[in-house]
Amino acid sequence: MTYDEAINDAIEKEYPAYHASLLSILENFEEELITKNVIADGTYENYVKILNKIGQDSTYEVVSDFALGDSLKINAKRYNYELAKIVKTVPLIHYRNKAQPKSILFNQRVSEITTKKQSFSRSDYASLLLEVYDKNDFQLPTIRTQLFRFLDPNTEYIHYLKIGKPTHKQ
Repeated sequence: MTYDEAINDAIEKEYPAYHASLLSILENFEEELITKNVIADGTYENYVKILNKIGQDSTYEVVSDFALGDSLKINAKRYNYELAKIVKTVPLIHYRNKAQPKSILFNQRVSEITTKKQSFSRSDYASLLLEVYDKNDFQLPTIRTQLFRFLDPNTEYIHYLKIGKPTHKQ
């Protein structure tokens, strides 16, 4: 079991109602992406396609009327969800010898790219999601939440506000 899998398992065990509601929210957002023809279906390959499009063209816009950020915030409040509490229950030291946790690797790569380029763009973020995470990772609710927050044009989530907005063609 990887660290990211362990975190997701701990969330499901510690907050079962929150976890069930989170899965429902993620399914609803995915349905919105399908309805708006952003993706053909919820397969990994379709997410690879959209992330590759964004990686190649930072002006690529995702259309959605779904307020994912609001739904996630309401869900967390409703069930008193605390990620910090979960992280404490899954000691990182037990997983570092197996493989570096991908969530940590992702953040390290963001720092490396930012240092090298002196910036970090929407295209960089999309490409990095594909570089770090694989098909199995994209099934994990925490990784899907990260992906969906990035794709959601209506969210107030920091990634979208700082690097996720499509740049405009000049």
